[in-house]
Amino acid sequence: MSAFRRLSFCAALLGFLHALLLQLSDHMTFDTDPTNSGTSAAEAFKLRRGVCQDYAHIFIACARSAGVPARYVSGHLMRSDDMVAQDAGHAWAEAYVDKLGWVGFDSTNAICTTDAYVRVAIGLDYLSAAPVRGTRYGGGKEILSVAVTVDQAGRQSQS
Repeated sequence: MSAFRRLSFCAALLGFLHALLLQLSDHMTFDTDPTNSGTSAAEAFKLRRGVCQDYAHIFIACARSAGVPARYVSGHLMRSDDMVAQDAGHAWAEAYVDKLGWVGFDSTNAICTTDAYVRVAIGLDYLSAAPVRGTRYGGGKEILSVAVTVDQAGRQSQS
C-alpha cells in the first residue's frame, strides 16, 4: 500500500471515529440512575442513557464491529471548570489508528482526550480496567468512603 493510500485510509478512519463519537454523544443522555457496572453496551444503548463507562463500552462495541481495535480506559479528568473534588473517576475509549497509535475518544463529553486526562488502567472493558478491585473475606460490617481530587501538580487551589 502506498504512503498516500495509507494516509487516506488513516484520515478516513479518523473521520469514521469522530463521526461515531458525535453520533454516540447525540444518541445518549448522561444519567446515573438506569445503569450499573454490569450493564451491557447493548442495554445502555437501548436505554439511550448511562454514565461514562456505558458511553465507552458502546463506542468500543461499535468500533470493534467495524474492525477497529478499541480498548477501555479508566482514569480521571482534570475538569475545565476547576472543580477538583469529584464524585467518581472517568472512563473513555481508545481506538488504534495506524501511523498514530492509540487515540482517545471521550464520547461522554464529545471530545478527543487531551493532557487533562489521566490514565489509571487500560483493558478490554470496565471489568478488566477497574481502577480498584478486590475481594473481602470474613464477617462484620464494611463501609467504604472514597474521595477523588484531580488537580494539576504544583497548582495552588483553594480548599
